[in-house]
Amino acid sequence: MTTSLDMMGILAGRTRDRAGLLDILWDIQRQAGHISTDAAAEVADWLGLSVEDVLETATFYHFFHTEPSGRYRIYLSDNVIAKTRGHREVREALERETGTRFGGPGSAEFGLFDTACIGMSDHEPAMLIDGIVFADLTPGSVAEIIAGLTSGRSPAQIANPTGIPDDDVAYVERLTSTAVHTGGPVFFGGDGDYPALLERCRAMAPDDVIATITRSGLRGRGGAGFPTGNKWKFCRAAAGDEKYIICNADEGEPGTFKDRVLLTHSPGEVFAGMAIAAHAVGARGGILYLRAEYAYLQNYLECQLARLRGDGVLGDGFDIRIQLGAGAYICGDESALLESCEGKRGTPRLKPPFPVEHGFLGKPTVVNNVETFAAASRIMAEGADWFAAMGVTGSTGTRLLSVAGDCAAPGIYEVEWGTRLADVLDMIGAEHPRAVQISGPSGEMLSVAADAHRLLAYDDLSCNGSFMVFDHDRDLLEIVGDFMQFFVDESCGICVPCRAGNVVLRQKVDLVAAGRATRSDVDDMVTWGGIVAHTSRCGLGATSPNPILTTWAKFPEIYERRLAESGGALLPSFDVAAELTDHARVVAELALREAL
Repeated sequence: MTTSLDMMGILAGRTRDRAGLLDILWDIQRQAGHISTDAAAEVADWLGLSVEDVLETATFYHFFHTEPSGRYRIYLSDNVIAKTRGHREVREALERETGTRFGGPGSAEFGLFDTACIGMSDHEPAMLIDGIVFADLTPGSVAEIIAGLTSGRSPAQIANPTGIPDDDVAYVERLTSTAVHTGGPVFFGGDGDYPALLERCRAMAPDDVIATITRSGLRGRGGAGFPTGNKWKFCRAAAGDEKYIICNADEGEPGTFKDRVLLTHSPGEVFAGMAIAAHAVGARGGILYLRAEYAYLQNYLECQLARLRGDGVLGDGFDIRIQLGAGAYICGDESALLESCEGKRGTPRLKPPFPVEHGFLGKPTVVNNVETFAAASRIMAEGADWFAAMGVTGSTGTRLLSVAGDCAAPGIYEVEWGTRLADVLDMIGAEHPRAVQISGPSGEMLSVAADAHRLLAYDDLSCNGSFMVFDHDRDLLEIVGDFMQFFVDESCGICVPCRAGNVVLRQKVDLVAAGRATRSDVDDMVTWGGIVAHTSRCGLGATSPNPILTTWAKFPEIYERRLAESGGALLPSFDVAAELTDHARVVAELALREAL
């Protein structure tokens, strides 16, 4: 349903700054249901851009629509965990109850869309309706939700019938209740006296703060594991008085939800960590980049920021704003995130220069993720030695794991670095595990039989937090295909190896799954996977072949068995007979035309 737009109201009070473009586009879509060319033209005129500039940004992001998309836009999570938990039945129920189809034109009332992951892997199947999350879905609950919408109730009224204020933690917990298993003392355990902590940190010389973080051994928890103290030191040393602190809360890796839980239960630790970093590097501005799938957290987090401002935690000339993303996995890359914060497409930048020298608006910028800032806050509260005493050499402190899949107790687990894979599996009640996918599709698929003794550590199993368990009933090749499709869908398309290479790799997986691949097809997958990994522009392309490469290394039988199903006479992926038949037909047609 389209409503009239109050463009004057949307633009009132805004600076004519492209960095505010995503917020403007969100306001337009919330009012009108989509971003029309006429609306884009008005925004372009306001910001001094071309309409093509505005639409280039709008069309890049998954949750923006430039055509009418229904009064209620429903996004069903379709990751591999959902597909083991009744996803198909829920999907069919949505189509049946709404009278429309996924990927179709939709109706005036409903638009149905697939989306990769909404950070609810411990409560699949799950969906978003205009930013409100609904979890643990069944066909019956789908029928009730759609009936409620049809009767005039809003998604928020259905999900929150008692009317809990949306800036209250109880509201978020009602929507996203997650079991938290704290086997370590770093997260969810702060005393919350952030004013005193910041007063003490600001009394320290910035170099002393950085030295404390460095001595603790803290490394970035986003996956790359870069030493946090070094990043802060480089930013402090960078030329210029205008610097920024950005918290990357765009955890788009399927199977990951730890940052959502941290922002729900320990937002003060995260924001205090950002303020500490600001003092250390001399930054005045901060941004929390919140993934669109977590929009229901925004009012709650704004309330927490207001409280911290009142307490002086964000004083000393430093403040934080929340930037809501719009659905793009690639924005988990720090340079793509910077582009998005500037109101552009989330296209990764070439490096160098690095963000600590040339980041947001070209200024020196520290980009760390949610867990890193929370850990920094606790380190400054408890001391570097306290943190360094946990874990193992080179991997100090603890690690949050987002556990989902075939286990008795999914949820968030805090474990010390150096914990054995086998011990984690026992802890979560994985009775008959065959494989564990760590760090999401971009990570590594482990064989429980071969890897149970290995340790969670940066120099062994460097897990970014996603921990998906699969038992012996799961088709691992089907999972590989699903992961490869994810990368096909999420590639920004700027470089050929990633844009084209992943499509070809996905097609090769399909050939194997269908029993139509030759040995050379499998050899090609491995060779081409290496080419994509080493020639792509950013981390997405560099890791996108991992589903193939790591399963080929650990589970070669899933490929060998499909090759053997052709009975030894391996079917070629190139159908010679069919091609010759087509060729003969074309030659005959050409001869007939010449005769006429």
